[in-house]
Amino acid sequence: MSSDPRRDLAGALHDVSNALTVILGWVAEARDTHATPESVAAALRIVEQSARSARDIARRAIGVPSSIATQTESADRIAQELVDALAVEAQHAHVTLAVENDDTSSLVMQPDDLRHVVTNLILNAIAHSPAHGEVRVTVGRGMEGDALIIDVEDQGPGVPEARRTTLFDGVTTRTGGAGVGLRHARALARVSGGDVEYVPTPTGAFFRVSWPRLRSVESVRAPPSHASSLVGKRVLVLEDDPAVTMLLETALGARGAKVTLARTHAELTKAVAAGTHDAALIDLSPIAHDIEGSMKMVLGGSPGIDVVFITGSADKLPEPIASEDARWVRKPFEVSEIVAALGEAGREAGRKKT
Repeated sequence: MSSDPRRDLAGALHDVSNALTVILGWVAEARDTHATPESVAAALRIVEQSARSARDIARRAIGVPSSIATQTESADRIAQELVDALAVEAQHAHVTLAVENDDTSSLVMQPDDLRHVVTNLILNAIAHSPAHGEVRVTVGRGMEGDALIIDVEDQGPGVPEARRTTLFDGVTTRTGGAGVGLRHARALARVSGGDVEYVPTPTGAFFRVSWPRLRSVESVRAPPSHASSLVGKRVLVLEDDPAVTMLLETALGARGAKVTLARTHAELTKAVAAGTHDAALIDLSPIAHDIEGSMKMVLGGSPGIDVVFITGSADKLPEPIASEDARWVRKPFEVSEIVAALGEAGREAGRKKT
């Protein structure tokens, strides 16, 4: 396991699995024949949030820096969002989820890490709860006021005394369990300055999450706007994944771009010969055998073209194309990131011309 729990692949896969559980549950709800436009919209909001969460987990697991560390969010809002997101899982298990907010003013750093920790605990509580039982999530402050406290309690059989000393060791006795969740949750909490503890109670299981609380209410800075018009821009896309190709063609076309697709080196050669382009989105996989030669062909076919590399590489671009001017967006990405990169590349080109 990596010393940084955010790069622990087993833990990351566990958290991605949790996110996918939420996504699939709400997709099914949105497809229900009795779903209303309002319920579908609510489901899509949860799906979007969970998908972004899974994307960020994957990025950090391969070492991509994240802006999450600089964000702050309201703790009570996080708890309520998680209870709402996991409502489908609770419903399937015939379990009631309840949230009690005794602290409506605390902001926390590393909000997504906190989400992953509490999600693990709530899903565990649901899995161990009897039918018609209740899982209660309570948000409050620690005795000194410096820590946020989130308690997750269930009405299940509890944890046998013999198991309590090894709860966070990565071993499980639950059928289908991997033993990763509690270990990873505690590691995430501790690296963020908090902790996860088991609190013995007469009945059920009781887990307490402590998390650093910001003393003063700080405003959350909105990310800078990357709005840019792609109307009329000729964009060459080299990508061998059909799903990503379809996404880019649809999304960029909807924003007014004229998209030329290439999935292989041979198709790239034809696309370059067919005409010039204003910008190119380049996946490295189709040209891995000759990156330098392929890029010379692209740059020679469209002098001044803005190039954005789209790749899952976490460390750096290959030596033949690495330079101060190289712009890239790491997978998995959102369309807004692609649009922003294309816009920034265009603005940079404009500044150089002047």
